[in-house]
Amino acid sequence: MQLDVRPDQIFGACELTVRFLEALLCGVSSRLSVEERRAHLIEAAIGLAEKKGVAGVTTRDVAQAAGVSLGVVHYCFENKDQLMTELVKALSMELRDSVDANEAVWQDVGTGKEALQKLVRAGLELMWLNIEATPERQLLTYETTTYALREGETTPAKLAIAREQYTFNDSTVADIIEHAREATGCQWTASVGTLSRFMLATIDGIVLRWLVDNDSAAVREQLDVLAGMVSSHAA
Repeated sequence: MQLDVRPDQIFGACELTVRFLEALLCGVSSRLSVEERRAHLIEAAIGLAEKKGVAGVTTRDVAQAAGVSLGVVHYCFENKDQLMTELVKALSMELRDSVDANEAVWQDVGTGKEALQKLVRAGLELMWLNIEATPERQLLTYETTTYALREGETTPAKLAIAREQYTFNDSTVADIIEHAREATGCQWTASVGTLSRFMLATIDGIVLRWLVDNDSAAVREQLDVLAGMVSSHAA
């Protein structure tokens, strides 16, 4: 009997089997779930990228830093690009969590545009406290963007890293200001998408300038202005 199986199917199956067994041997022994393992690898990648830049990070480096086999990394992430995409999402989630974690900010805020402005400003302050405490991670977000843009000139698929980064950030900012609008009983006079993109672009510039001159007082004044500008588009 002759089996109708292509060589690439055999090798592909073998590779997947090896990845699975390596992941099983390393992952189960440490009793980490797949999501926990992925988070551990992402954190290792962030630490490496902070030290040597995104372009210098390899999946082998990540495996070594995380104390796992290379097969575990490739079992959790298809390639470096997927790992970098999840890395930028993790950095964005840190900022989002810094706002969501303080539930007191969202309680008894009042209603109307003035209350909205105060709430948006409070959210920006919580975000800023996280940014100010993690300058290396903030620099990493810019490096990830430029890495994706440069590499995207020859490998268009790498552009997806930067696009995913900004799409995710847009969604994060949109959720925060929508939460603020609902809490204060206001309505936007501009689209949420426009406002979130504007806020994100402004925050990008503010943080980049702060990385250059480290003027935190100026940042807080600029965030005051930003909160006022955003709330001016509410009724």
